[in-house]
Amino acid sequence: MANKWDERKKAQEDEYFVKKEQEQLAKLRAKQQAESDSAAKQAVTMKCPRCGEALKEETFQKITIDQCSACHGIWLDAGELEQVAEKESGGWLGKFWQKNG
Repeated sequence: MANKWDERKKAQEDEYFVKKEQEQLAKLRAKQQAESDSAAKQAVTMKCPRCGEALKEETFQKITIDQCSACHGIWLDAGELEQVAEKESGGWLGKFWQKNG
């Protein structure tokens, strides 16, 4: 009879440790996911090349541009200057772009 009790206690002990390991793994996965999300968010957040502050997207004549929240500099992605110049064909930028393009 004592043997069966020992086996039962051993089984309960094994079950307890399996449950604890699963809880720890779940916590570790949640922590890793939070760190991964944080790193991804930080990587996606663009920084101003001039002052290092965060850039926010603004819309100018239906063109999305990036503007610094601190120094208010405006930064254009590839092709955006051409889009602005096309819309400003009568202005100085459009004329400059046509002359030098």
